[in-house]
Amino acid sequence: MPPVKGARMAVAALAVAGLLSPVPAAAQAQLREPAGSRQAQREEPAGMRQALDATVAAGAPGVLARIDDDHGTWIGTSGTADLDTREPMPREARFRVASVTKSMVAAVVLQLVQVGRLSLDEPIGKRLPGWIDGGDRITVRELLNHTGGLATYDRAAEFADPEQYGKRTYTPRQLIDEAERLPRPERGRFSYSNTGYILLGLLVEKVTGHELSAELDRRIFRPAGMTRSYLPATWDGIRGPHATGYHLPTGADPGLPGSLRPITRLNPSFAWAAYGVVSDARDLNRFYQALFGGRLVGRKLLTQMRTGVTTPQAPVFPRYGLGLESVGLTCGETWGATGSIPGYQTFSFADATGERRMTLSVNVQRNDRAVAQMLLSAVDALNRYFCGEPYRLPGGTAKSW
Repeated sequence: MPPVKGARMAVAALAVAGLLSPVPAAAQAQLREPAGSRQAQREEPAGMRQALDATVAAGAPGVLARIDDDHGTWIGTSGTADLDTREPMPREARFRVASVTKSMVAAVVLQLVQVGRLSLDEPIGKRLPGWIDGGDRITVRELLNHTGGLATYDRAAEFADPEQYGKRTYTPRQLIDEAERLPRPERGRFSYSNTGYILLGLLVEKVTGHELSAELDRRIFRPAGMTRSYLPATWDGIRGPHATGYHLPTGADPGLPGSLRPITRLNPSFAWAAYGVVSDARDLNRFYQALFGGRLVGRKLLTQMRTGVTTPQAPVFPRYGLGLESVGLTCGETWGATGSIPGYQTFSFADATGERRMTLSVNVQRNDRAVAQMLLSAVDALNRYFCGEPYRLPGGTAKSW
């Protein structure tokens, strides 16, 4: 999840969300697989509708959740796909998965490590000389776990208004140059940087001789059965069924009608290897099933992927590994990724073996206090599935509505 527009930094405000008063249930629906589907229909987890309704009540136009496990598939929605037409969320909605992209790019990098074409501890400057200052010291591993001491380019003033930068085409060189003009965080400590993943995308292309989009398709999407996923270049649309994506402009009054603005169409070149993939909940669940099941990355490297450094978002999102982050639930840590991009936010996690998976998507990115409430509601939904109980705030307070 990119640390911009208040979406990630609002995790620190989750404690205040415990002061929220009860809210009325929003419109909800449970969607089923098409007739004749090979997938069994599993029961709705207890309290799941409650959690989805709370996500909408917190400030999301709509929310879609999908669970896949050995009991079958469950798909549920609340809210709407479009604030004007009030259409329901499509059950197979595509969306910009944002920083869940990082898990996929990391898996490609680790495949190259596995066959000896890369080393996790080699400096990025060995393959990409001259791209960044200090590239002879910053390692591939440090880019993967955000400890390389690189500023994140999307903190630059250039990226203040997605309705403007979302109309432009950026090259990786331009994105890195934006980052190099910003103050650098301390190397060796976690500091979320999309710049590092732009460099990793360039590294994949350098080592393989192919475009990153082709390598993702060959190494990740096809082996995992992700037939609805792709990394766009500059095309501003979303293929297939999808909800309208919204954002809250900086300085907008969230209490006024029409404060959320549609931003479904945007040129995704600013996101690319850092947070540019388009997918859907089914495909994301398939991805983590394949990854954690050992079909994409070997067991030893998978262990390293889930060996994380401590983040400022602990204890809610306590650790970040190699393209993976953990969420601290009442029954322990679960690994996957979150993502935030203008129009959409994503939460996708699985158990240690990949047999139990849940993905949740909301069709908005906000920069106000509501972000913390939405995050808490999403974590509550994850907790109800993986742990079978409401999420408990740090200190042991149960969150219920």
